[in-house]
Amino acid sequence: MTSPNGYSPSVSRFSFFVSGLAKAGWFIALALFLLAFLPRVLDLDRFLTPDEFLWVDRSRNFLAGLTNPAYQCDTRVEKWAFTEGLACTLRTGHPGVTTMWSGSFGFLLRWLADGRPESLHDYVVAVSTNPLDPTFIAPERLGIVLLTSLGVVVFYVLARRLFGPAVALVAAALLALNPFHVAYSRVIHHDALSTTFMLLSVLCAFIYWGERQGRGWLALSGLLAGFAFLSKLSSLFLMPFIALIGLWFFVSHWRQIAKKPSSLLSPLSSLVLDGLLWFAVTVAVVFIFWPAMWVIPVETLQTAFALGFQYSTGPHAKGVFFLGESVADPGPWFYPVTWLYHTSPLVMLGLVGGAVVWLFNRWRNKSPKQAESQQAIPGQSTFTRYLPLILLFILGYYLLMTIGEKKQERYFLPVYPWFDLIAAAGLVSMATSLYLKRNTPRAIRHPLILLLIILLTNGYLLASTFPYYFTYYNPLLGGIKSAARVITIGWGEGLNLAADYLNTHVDPAQTRVASWYESTFVPYYHGPSISYSKEKGKALAGDYVIFYVNQTQREYPDEIMFDYFESRFEPEKVILLQGLDYAWIYPSLGVDHYLQDQTYTGIASLLAWQWAAGDEAPLLPGQSAEFELYWEYLGKKPDETFFFRLVDAQGRAWAEGLSEVAAGQNPPVARWREGEIIYERGALPLPADLPPGQYRLQIGFYTRAPAVTEGELLFTVPDEEALLTIGHAGPADYKLPAVAVPIDQPLGHSLTLLGAAWPTDALSPETIIPLDLYWRVERPLPAQTKLHVGLMTEGGEAQQAWFDLTLAETFNLDQTTWQPGDIVHTHWPLDLLPGAPPGVYSFELVLAENLAKTVACGKVRLEER
Repeated sequence: MTSPNGYSPSVSRFSFFVSGLAKAGWFIALALFLLAFLPRVLDLDRFLTPDEFLWVDRSRNFLAGLTNPAYQCDTRVEKWAFTEGLACTLRTGHPGVTTMWSGSFGFLLRWLADGRPESLHDYVVAVSTNPLDPTFIAPERLGIVLLTSLGVVVFYVLARRLFGPAVALVAAALLALNPFHVAYSRVIHHDALSTTFMLLSVLCAFIYWGERQGRGWLALSGLLAGFAFLSKLSSLFLMPFIALIGLWFFVSHWRQIAKKPSSLLSPLSSLVLDGLLWFAVTVAVVFIFWPAMWVIPVETLQTAFALGFQYSTGPHAKGVFFLGESVADPGPWFYPVTWLYHTSPLVMLGLVGGAVVWLFNRWRNKSPKQAESQQAIPGQSTFTRYLPLILLFILGYYLLMTIGEKKQERYFLPVYPWFDLIAAAGLVSMATSLYLKRNTPRAIRHPLILLLIILLTNGYLLASTFPYYFTYYNPLLGGIKSAARVITIGWGEGLNLAADYLNTHVDPAQTRVASWYESTFVPYYHGPSISYSKEKGKALAGDYVIFYVNQTQREYPDEIMFDYFESRFEPEKVILLQGLDYAWIYPSLGVDHYLQDQTYTGIASLLAWQWAAGDEAPLLPGQSAEFELYWEYLGKKPDETFFFRLVDAQGRAWAEGLSEVAAGQNPPVARWREGEIIYERGALPLPADLPPGQYRLQIGFYTRAPAVTEGELLFTVPDEEALLTIGHAGPADYKLPAVAVPIDQPLGHSLTLLGAAWPTDALSPETIIPLDLYWRVERPLPAQTKLHVGLMTEGGEAQQAWFDLTLAETFNLDQTTWQPGDIVHTHWPLDLLPGAPPGVYSFELVLAENLAKTVACGKVRLEER
């Protein structure tokens, strides 16, 4: 039965419902905003992703530069020299300007909430970003949440003009509750923002050229494109694609133009002017909203493009886990596979079901039922006009993202809303076909059914992963456990739970933790932590070490480190998310000192070391200090021995101890693999005549490698750990070395010269005489005490003198005082001047502060040259 106007009653009822849907625009817009906003804003500070502290710090410098023209940026951008005022709004090559505006908005909100305790500039500069103050996480993220939630509403408004209210509403609901999009639109980053601005810019271009609306739509497209460029450099894809849209609709009217040759130039000129207008608006937005462009425009663009190209072309430093292995470039299948794991069942149903309906209708050759369907859904018939362009966007962006070696799942986020839109059209087509087939008054209006299905299905998917939406993976493909065998899992979620566990089960103030993704762990942990990546020594230095899921997937730095801990310890706690092991908390060794980037390729890497008695135990002359070290085997020969050595300010060695591989605590040498962690022990004997003071510790090993002419390789120990203080504890029964001649003569009231050693062979002029003197301190004596040495003839005349020789030439002696009983060994290289006549000479020692106090020692014989 049909009505007088030719439509069936079911079509008439449905058209009436859709028209009512369109009239409820403000209510729907508000409902969509809340639908998008709530899952994004709830528990906004629960965890942190690894990059966010960088964006908070960039936002801090951005806002500080805006509020004070004299502000000096805390960090530099590569080798860029401009670091003041508005120039601080150039922070990276992404360029992430909209992200930094959003972060600045968060700082402003927090400043207002705190009651404006000081100027905004001073407030922002004082904020800690590494580690990030956890109370700033939610306000810093809120701007992204608001923008992306509003973006869903604008998407609905624009899509309704193009494809009708039914398709627009379903597509907006899919986007609002898209788990992958929700996850990335509640962190302070740039991918969700660039996705939003790119999507809306293209839709505005569709309205202008496809629907032949006013140039205001074209200007709006350019404005949104400008914000997209300011968000992420890959948004430059819009430039050729917007041009393609204009050409596409220009060509689609070619037949009409061809009939009027005289009118061809006018549409073509109009198209060129349109492109120039779009580009001009885009450039204006970039210039207006990026303050660095106001002061250093050329340098800003050069830096952004150079760094952007560098970011996109180089592989990920830690590799990408894909199809069961860690690779530098996962290849062309990466984005299709990751999309399948991150999309939702409803989107897959809409894509497949819509394609089936379309093919069926093509096979039916536009049956009357199909004609009714097209009339029943305002805008549905126009969707097919734009579908080829949408598919070209997806294909073009896929090719752009596939070119570079570096690939991350989030880089493909701008494509996801377009799949949601296609799926929405498919779902509406399926529902319409079923609705018209039933053709009964009791049939429920299908947009409401679809909306309810989306709310229940995607709402459940979000609720089941709340608030860790990154743990969502398509249940049709086996969910997260299946995904963990195929793609990289984890972006910081779960490490907050590891911190919570340690906060309640250990004393955080006394427990140092080595953590993967430290920037996401330390805001939640109440004690000291160490950030480690490939540096195994850092992992050994924690009282606990945390392994993370994507670290174990990529076996980073290698499987040997995991074997090392698994063979020695049981994990104290395993953090589970969605039934998958996400983080492992292992006891570690708590080694006092670690080194990083201390590697001799193909030989060895020094990882960590400590004194067996602890750093608090004093190092005293005449005693032996036991030490432990951990090193990584990279090919070093077992007989190339490690040493600990003490040197003074002149680089003279005073003490040295060798280590050896600890028996029973390492694999047999024959089974050492590259990357094996080896534990050694040794002792550093301190001579009894070692002068108290500060020395530098050297750690290295002897080698017979032909290229090493010195016969040894040294590792660089940080100054704060390399400078060691030797205390005052000379033994009362000190015995002179065998090479020294006993003297036992006082020099004033404070010193006794116990003995001396010098060359006994005949010497020639212009040589160096090594003079070793052994002293005992009788009264407290300033360490900077100086002496003069005279080379005296047998007649008592001075042939040569050396002035102001320090009693001991060790480090930082200004604050040191020799104590009674100290044994001091001085080693002075005395250089002879040319022209000294041959003969026998003696040394006379004089206190610089009291020339009457002298003592003689030793004789040397000079001969003619």
